Amino acid sequence: MFLGNSHLLKDFKKLAEAGKLSHGYIFFGENQVGKFTFSMSLANFLENKVFEIPKTAVSECLVIKDNGIDTVKEIKNFLWQKPVNSVKRMVIIDRAEMLTTEAQNAILKITEEPPENSLIVLIVNNLDNILPPILSRLQKVYFSAISKNELTEFLIKEKGLKKDRAEEIVAMASGRPGRAIDLTEKDYSEIELLVKNYLQLSGYAKSQFIKNFIEDQKEKPEILDQFFELLIYKLRKDPVKNNRLIKSILSRLFLIKSYNVNKRLQLEAITN
Repeated sequence: MFLGNSHLLKDFKKLAEAGKLSHGYIFFGENQVGKFTFSMSLANFLENKVFEIPKTAVSECLVIKDNGIDTVKEIKNFLWQKPVNSVKRMVIIDRAEMLTTEAQNAILKITEEPPENSLIVLIVNNLDNILPPILSRLQKVYFSAISKNELTEFLIKEKGLKKDRAEEIVAMASGRPGRAIDLTEKDYSEIELLVKNYLQLSGYAKSQFIKNFIEDQKEKPEILDQFFELLIYKLRKDPVKNNRLIKSILSRLFLIKSYNVNKRLQLEAITN
């Protein structure tokens, strides 16, 4: 089941059935709003005529998560083969903003003279890290967060949650279905304990906590994201009291996600 952005599902079905898909797209929007799920569902539709996450391997689809020049060589080798089981050979490049400049330039050359019956999809959170020539050559498709009501209804019906718990998860997920499902299915008790401990600290102790936390989790950036998501959710329960801290956290996170700044220094600078 694909949540939200139902207009995109209808549009891409029509384009695929009419043979009018572009040679390449950039799917952009906040993390965990369904960009990758949609991409895999599209690949499944092209091969099996079913617009949902494939339950088995899709032979004409290549998923790329690395970001070096060798990745592009793999893409070229894949795309220049003729499709057998699908109308197109499709490449999905997840976290494409992490591609090196050299790799992006190589992908640009592919998009300038794309192989027949090929389709490239770049998945990004922020368009700013993609080279302008690529932005001009590929069609950009925005994926928005979904409504609280739609996500709450899904969690109640499909995940069996009670309304209060569903609404709590929806508030933390901020309209992102992937994040909501993670919060439903995974154990976040360790993150909750970290947030609780952090909120009991003050001044220098808070900065030291963040410094140690970053060092401990440097190989798991997703833990940092989960920590700050839950922290902001807790702080917003008393927005008047915590207004300054919320603003400080949000401004530092914005700088980290939007610019090439030192993550550790920015997070250590969070103050009450």
